[in-house]
Amino acid sequence: MRFGKKLLGITLIAGLLGIAACSGSSTTNSASSSEEATTRTIKHDKGETTIEGPVNRVVALEFSFVDALLTLDETPVGIADDNDKERITQLAGKELDYTSVGTRNEPNQEIIASLQPDLIIADTDRHSQIYDQLSKIAPTLVLNSREGSYQDMKDNTVTIAEALGDKAKGEEVVKQHEAKMQEITKELNPEKKRSVQLVTARADSLHIATDTSFVGSVIETVGVDVPVKSDKAYEEASLERIAEVNPDVLLIATDVKDPITSTWQGNPVWDDMKANSTPNSKFDVDRNLYTRFRGLGTAEHIAQDVIDKLNQ
Repeated sequence: MRFGKKLLGITLIAGLLGIAACSGSSTTNSASSSEEATTRTIKHDKGETTIEGPVNRVVALEFSFVDALLTLDETPVGIADDNDKERITQLAGKELDYTSVGTRNEPNQEIIASLQPDLIIADTDRHSQIYDQLSKIAPTLVLNSREGSYQDMKDNTVTIAEALGDKAKGEEVVKQHEAKMQEITKELNPEKKRSVQLVTARADSLHIATDTSFVGSVIETVGVDVPVKSDKAYEEASLERIAEVNPDVLLIATDVKDPITSTWQGNPVWDDMKANSTPNSKFDVDRNLYTRFRGLGTAEHIAQDVIDKLNQ
């Protein structure tokens, strides 16, 4: 698992599943294996993309793609880091040598082109409209990250590995990860099992992560119920709505000084919720970890954190 020391006080173990991410912005440890890769056609959310020869220079436009690349021994030459390198350091557990290509919402195509990538990995929700432009720069994959589920992230890891020229490596990484998740699941005390709901609190709005969101599907994978069921990953919610859900445990992800939940304190509708009236039932959690990063390493960290909180 790769996360900085500030993440929940958990000791850093650089690299997912014992696979250490390499540094350097122009070559990667897997370059030698990629050199043997033949022409391959990769299916993705915008159709098919043909890749010829080795892939040594990758631009990642979502954090989950960075996570996947690091598990596959690839360090991207370019990352849409929202102009905040600390987030990437937190995700990787170390400083990476890469070039920022701007924000995930509006990546800078001129900078991307200047990096002369062999591959660009883009998000379905954010980047489908610029797929044609990105494809003129380099072969581009469009994969579901922002609205994707836990299963999507596992599938994306294998797809990215195939694009790099070693699909079997991606399958093995996922297999090892799933074994790790099974071990984490065993740690849950059955007597402590309760429903768990994550919400993201901004200054003027609250969003619920449903059972089909990445974090929701991770939580359900370890045998814990997420009460809001929907085919949409997120639901905007009022005070009355979250009170109606009334989960046993409430996780609040925020990075603003005064989230909307702070304005509800003293309101009986909020105060009478089970999570607010029962000890060890409401927790503030790291927003990067729970809502931004996504990926296999993130899934392990979330699973462990949720089970630790329940076991209290």
